[in-house]
Amino acid sequence: MNYTDIIPRFLLVPIIMIALLVLSCVQSYMPQSNWELQEYNGTDFRILPNDVRTDLEAYKSSRIAWVGIIQESEFYENPDNYEVLLLMQHRYFDWQVDYSMTKSKYLVSAEGEGLFQTSWRLTKDADLPYFMDRFSAGNLAIVYATPDTVINDVVLVKSRYIRILDKSEFNATELNYIPEQRLKPPYKTPGN
Repeated sequence: MNYTDIIPRFLLVPIIMIALLVLSCVQSYMPQSNWELQEYNGTDFRILPNDVRTDLEAYKSSRIAWVGIIQESEFYENPDNYEVLLLMQHRYFDWQVDYSMTKSKYLVSAEGEGLFQTSWRLTKDADLPYFMDRFSAGNLAIVYATPDTVINDVVLVKSRYIRILDKSEFNATELNYIPEQRLKPPYKTPGN
């Protein structure tokens, strides 16, 4: 018995085309600006919040990129600028983007490594209502930063670039991705 006994030849080409189309829908993450590309290229994606909690001094000069769902944002007016403080719940991200017909092309894991916090400065002429909406709770932040300190298990980082994705652009409930390095002993979860 050969494949033509099971699948007629005229169906083979459409089946192969559909398979190739589905496979090509998932692509590597691409930074959206030259600034983000510069940060992306200099980042060590293997460093995660629990690494920093365990040995802050070893990672203080490291360039990291973490993905987090904004939990809280607070805006402060300074004499020369506005400052926004962001508290985020870290989520694992495999740096793949799904361009299939799904509504949310960024699938972040339901799993992560606890809270982290950063700040960002805006010029005085910034469109404050726009940024208040962008930095609102529930949106996703991709934060390029360096670790600064740890206070009560919250990792504070000095951001170099932040990209915000609206709630409609990502899904954080369908995927339970955990990086391979976290599956190898000794696996530590926040609080352990």
